Amino acid sequence: NFRTFCSVSHLSYDDPVVYPRQPGAAHLHMFFGNTLANANSTYESLRTTGGSTCQGGPVNRSAYWMPAIMNAGGRVVAPEHLKVYYKGNGTQSGIGSVASNPNGLRMIAGYNAANPGAIRADWKCAGGAGQQTVPSCPAGSELTVDIRFPMCWNGRDVDSADHRSHMAYGTGGSGWITALGGCPASHPIHVPEYTLIAVFKSDGNSQNWYASSDRMPGMAAQPNGSTFHADWFGAWENSAQETWTQECIREMRNCV
Repeated sequence: NFRTFCSVSHLSYDDPVVYPRQPGAAHLHMFFGNTLANANSTYESLRTTGGSTCQGGPVNRSAYWMPAIMNAGGRVVAPEHLKVYYKGNGTQSGIGSVASNPNGLRMIAGYNAANPGAIRADWKCAGGAGQQTVPSCPAGSELTVDIRFPMCWNGRDVDSADHRSHMAYGTGGSGWITALGGCPASHPIHVPEYTLIAVFKSDGNSQNWYASSDRMPGMAAQPNGSTFHADWFGAWENSAQETWTQECIREMRNCV
């Protein structure tokens, strides 16, 4: 694995994957990574402009975003930090053949209104079990939400109409833990598995926190945190990405 850490960049109602070239069309998002990510972002603009709130700075101009998390009073709660993992899961031979992410790859993971049974994020208090809604954690304690993206690519498309279908989870461990069984024939290219972990500090009333996507205009409110999802729009400098793919994932090292 290769892991790095990021901090929040900005808040915006933009979503360059779901609502490209439509400023203000989305629910409130919290962006990290590329400091200039917006509704008009493309691979080319991300790669060539903006700073980065992730370690490595402009070497990693990828854009990462998720729904803003709100406290009981409706104010945005900023995470203490964000952990970003790129992993290789599966057999030793499978990990040894993991491909670098293609330029411009973008994807969404987590809650999917069109497929409620899709893999969800895990919320948990420090030392606690994961659940799909925001738990009640003691004041001052750690509250995390983590989400794993699919690691199998169809080899053709860097995006799809639903921003999900060009990717798939592996066939082992229910796809959530590992690609031990390999990738499905429809999505044969094993790429690094991207995992996001957002770390918050509980205010003692965390069970009443919610994601901005839980309270969408014109829609019934959803259980707190149940609609959590995240987006990723890759824009790594190619030689850096290939270095951590080769030396950390294929060669099975634990890197930071």
